[in-house]
Amino acid sequence: MQLTLRQERFVAEYVVTRNGAESARRAGYSERTARQIAAENLSKPDIQAALAAKEAELAVRLEIDREVVVGGILQSISTAMGQGNPGQAIRGWVEVARILGLDKPEAAHRALSAEDARLRAKFEGMTDEELMAIAEGRA
Repeated sequence: MQLTLRQERFVAEYVVTRNGAESARRAGYSERTARQIAAENLSKPDIQAALAAKEAELAVRLEIDREVVVGGILQSISTAMGQGNPGQAIRGWVEVARILGLDKPEAAHRALSAEDARLRAKFEGMTDEELMAIAEGRA
């Protein structure tokens, strides 16, 4: 689906502001409905695709990739530590972890033995009351 001129302007403004309501206002939407229009626009697959394309184009033009971003954050962490500002350093590490996907718990993968499968089936068949009794040590 082709974007309207206003939607195209919204996309261009959103890449700059990263604020939906502000981008909607700058794109010519009503001040009164800017927040609602922004939420609607940001949920539309065509607009999401246009945003992704615009952001990728911008990254190529500025020669920015994940490695450059992480490198910049690591420099900032070093500066923060040199200035005695561990809070900012921690914030930097949190951003690095998020960018690299290290902020999500690791999924444990192992094969279930026959005994594991039997116990799992038993627990899945129990009621909430039976499980609470086990958890509380009453069973």
